[in-house]
Amino acid sequence: MSQVAKVKFVDYRTSIARALDLIDAGTRLPQQGLIIIKPNLTNSSPPPVTTSVVAAEALYNYCKAHTKAEIVIGEGCGTGRTPDIFESLGYTDLANKYGLKLIDFNEAETIILENDNALQLKRFYMPKIVQHAFIISLPVLKDHSFTKTTIAMKNMFGIVPGKFYSGSWNKSKLHSPSTAKSVVDVCLYKKPDISVVDASIALKGMHLAGRHKSIGLILAGFDPVAVDTFGSKLLGHNPKKLDYLTLANGRLGSMDDIEIING
Repeated sequence: MSQVAKVKFVDYRTSIARALDLIDAGTRLPQQGLIIIKPNLTNSSPPPVTTSVVAAEALYNYCKAHTKAEIVIGEGCGTGRTPDIFESLGYTDLANKYGLKLIDFNEAETIILENDNALQLKRFYMPKIVQHAFIISLPVLKDHSFTKTTIAMKNMFGIVPGKFYSGSWNKSKLHSPSTAKSVVDVCLYKKPDISVVDASIALKGMHLAGRHKSIGLILAGFDPVAVDTFGSKLLGHNPKKLDYLTLANGRLGSMDDIEIING
């Protein structure tokens, strides 16, 4: 059975810590190596299109209190240049405040991986720094034009180096022929170890310019399929009708037997 913590949003520091405590995340963080916090910074638009820097700071402080591993923030933006996005959304200031490294996955050193079980990305370029890192996906709860919802799993498109998958935008090649299959494949190569979802204010209708919807929650879980299943329900969708979730079910996690832990 997969657990998903559901915590009333009070503020990012309080609610993110509470959600992570409910799933015992503090005891399961690695004590050495590298932890990468992966927000959703697809472009320079303010939250809820993108992940609030205050949420990232809260997650960083939680990790810092529970591990001696190195903690960095990484993203590969969907449009524009990642360093510019970091700067415009306050992440450069955050990095300077704590002495954090910011990683641009679009330009990072890459390795090539292969997986015959992948649905369409049989050969995959991955930033070398990602391969053995512990990844925490930190998305906003949003509808999406191609996959209906974009939550913990779709957020992993950000690890994909845009220099190999760009077209009309930085990750456009991942959206053809099937965005849903690409979501599954990217997560087959590297799925999030923990997912923390900002569902305080969700985005309905479209992932870049939708309607704000007050939900007032923070979600957390180790199973990204379970997290995305519950999150999709909060957005008003039937998860059984979302291709990326049905394709991921049993491969990357479970849509069934989900325990919601309220806090």
